[in-house]
Amino acid sequence: MPGMPKKIYDFGLAAAFCLSFFVAPAHAAKRVALVIGNNAYENVPALQKAVNDSEAISRELAKLGFDVVSAENVGRRAMSRALVELESKIESGDTALIYFAGHGFAVDGTNYLLPVDVPAAGPGEEGLVRDASFAANGLSDRLQEKGAATVILILDACRDNPFAQAGKRSIGLTRGLSRMDPAEGMFVLF
Repeated sequence: MPGMPKKIYDFGLAAAFCLSFFVAPAHAAKRVALVIGNNAYENVPALQKAVNDSEAISRELAKLGFDVVSAENVGRRAMSRALVELESKIESGDTALIYFAGHGFAVDGTNYLLPVDVPAAGPGEEGLVRDASFAANGLSDRLQEKGAATVILILDACRDNPFAQAGKRSIGLTRGLSRMDPAEGMFVLF
């Protein structure tokens, strides 16, 4: 696509190709999506490309027939509202998708998606991250509880530790997100 950075174009094509397998037309079930792009982090390093990626994915999903809820640079409260808006659109048998571009972080094997107002956290303060963020598996559980037959999570999370401080200890010993064991009807793409 002219004018679109290669990374976004390649990821968008890969995502669209993968999604075509998951969302082949069946009956009258709807396709709904929440697309979040967070660049403007307040207390951890800001990102530069997450919003651009989310905008490209929103366009591709709309072309595939998804009813897309978009959110950019959202704090916890706004991210929660966007999730509730997505949930209100889900009916039994629908396909629900969440695409998240921004900082993601694993704490004790659970993946968390970080809103832009996540507080800075140091060693021993993992609870701050848990309380201020969204557990990825909790999001998928919520969508399945609403009746979604298929849940797709696409986590385009930065692999750097957003809590690292030069010359100091920080929470988290690994980079990136932890492996997830999806439930039946759930697909996870990293």
